[in-house]
Amino acid sequence: MGDYWQQANGAIDVRAYQREYIMSPVADTRANWLNAGEGGEAFVMRSANHESMPGEWTKLELISVGNKNLHIVNGEVVMVLKNPGYVDESGKRNIVTKGKIQLQSEASEVYFRNIFIEQLSDMPEEYAALF
Repeated sequence: MGDYWQQANGAIDVRAYQREYIMSPVADTRANWLNAGEGGEAFVMRSANHESMPGEWTKLELISVGNKNLHIVNGEVVMVLKNPGYVDESGKRNIVTKGKIQLQSEASEVYFRNIFIEQLSDMPEEYAALF
């Protein structure tokens, strides 16, 4: 959990190391910003696998405040993102800061429980330095 997969004409900036040879870019909180989508990378791998063992629940937190986003798995930041948006017909990136939330599974069944949505006015202090 926590990878970035570009969908359609989506675009976003991710703190990640550049692709090396055939290896996919890998997210890291210390890396520079990498363009994903908009002619950049279409897939960025999470920094590490912090998923729970089979049969155990995994806690996933997604924090989005303005144009800043975090993927947190079992308390560990696995991806830092900013400037989410889409590329229009003219090639211009349009930043998106509100809209629908989509929960999905890729190629297998998934179960969700205890889904909470909390409105935040600022990025939580412990994560602010990541941006």
